[in-house]
Amino acid sequence: MMEENIQWSLDQLDQLIKDSHDYKQKALLMGIKDLLLEQEKRTEQIQGQLDGTLWSPNDWGS
Repeated sequence: MMEENIQWSLDQLDQLIKDSHDYKQKALLMGIKDLLLEQEKRTEQIQGQLDGTLWSPNDWGS
């Protein structure tokens, strides 16, 4: 589930992209949005991996 502040940031970026009339600015804002989405995806993956490791006795390294 996406955090509220991430969603707010994405909404703000969408509005800035919509309002921008400059190609370079739009491209930069779209790149920032892509980066933010990728970071969120990777954060969720790492959290899932950590949860799996914590709950798996095989991975505890006895």
